[in-house]
Amino acid sequence: MPGFLQSLTRIGSYRSLLHAAAGAAIAAPVAPFALAVAVSVEADSRIRALLALLALAVLMGLLGLLGPVRRLGVGLANTLLGTRIPAPAGRPDAESRLRSGLWLALHTAASGILFTVLAFLGLGMLVPAVWLVGGQDEISLFWSGVPLGAWTIPFGLAAVLAALALTAAATLGLRVGATALLGPSAAELTALAERRAAVLAQRNRLARELHDSIGHTLTTSTLHAAAAVGLVETDPAQVRRALGTIEESSRSALEDLDHVLGLLREEPAAKEPTRTLTEVDVLAVRAREAGLDVRLTVRGPVAALPATVSREGYRIVQEGLTNALRHAGPGEVDVRVEAGPDRLEIAVVNALDGTGPRSGRRGLAGLAERVEALRGELDAGPDGPRWRLNATIPLRAGA
Repeated sequence: MPGFLQSLTRIGSYRSLLHAAAGAAIAAPVAPFALAVAVSVEADSRIRALLALLALAVLMGLLGLLGPVRRLGVGLANTLLGTRIPAPAGRPDAESRLRSGLWLALHTAASGILFTVLAFLGLGMLVPAVWLVGGQDEISLFWSGVPLGAWTIPFGLAAVLAALALTAAATLGLRVGATALLGPSAAELTALAERRAAVLAQRNRLARELHDSIGHTLTTSTLHAAAAVGLVETDPAQVRRALGTIEESSRSALEDLDHVLGLLREEPAAKEPTRTLTEVDVLAVRAREAGLDVRLTVRGPVAALPATVSREGYRIVQEGLTNALRHAGPGEVDVRVEAGPDRLEIAVVNALDGTGPRSGRRGLAGLAERVEALRGELDAGPDGPRWRLNATIPLRAGA
């Protein structure tokens, strides 16, 4: 109750008046047909009025079955009642049409009841004015011959409070009704969940691409730049090689970045980078130039791997070498890529640097998502004094 009393002081609690006015405007073109139905029946005037109301409700319910009317109802509810109903997407199903028709009928009925009751309360508000003006000694309310007096002032105030309370209650009720009847159906909720899942999957994929490509490039470029600074005076040729490696890896990262930004902006897709395991030796060369002692072993028909598997395999090796550049201790980094008839196996093994395993959580999470999407398995963690990353990806169903 305190919450409802507080709502009486908020302007937004009286939005039902605007919403009811909108309902009356929608019902105006239909009302003559409802009146025609009532006039065609020989009955008492009160029966005819009831028939007119019933006919109007039925006609409005039929009108609500139309898809555009539902979208209009959602827009009015969100704008005038402050609801947050998702805009309908696509053609509405049968359930949505029925609920929309029921809502429009209830909207029309609620609007008529609200305005009728407010009209009676408005007359009650005028009673104190009649007494104060002094034009007559009594007034007819619900019965005749009611003497006027000081009681009309609290009566008028009570009518004002009742009108405020009714309007605020109508707003709350219409919000609940609109959300329940105009909200997404079960089928639409399922479609919304699928679209949301697709968007999240796309975002995760873009995040993986940026992390793997840009993270690897920044790591190698930083190490090359640091080495070049110390060799500017003593070994200019090595500095030139380092700068060339930075340029080459930066160009590669720019291609990835351009592709990802195009996807984010929903622009016509630029050509997607197609680096595969056939270029894994380039990763090894860059890592060696950055200071790692990399031993690369490639076995099997890597060039014959499915394109998707080969691209993801390249990213797995890239992430493994990036972590090794950041955290590997002294010693050889062993990279093994083996393409068998049934599966692709990738292993990156390096010594720990003495501070414990520190492989980035985002990187490992991205690798796990890549491998899982290909129905593979990923195992990464310390193995004694070394850090081991193993990925196995099946090449055939059941492998």
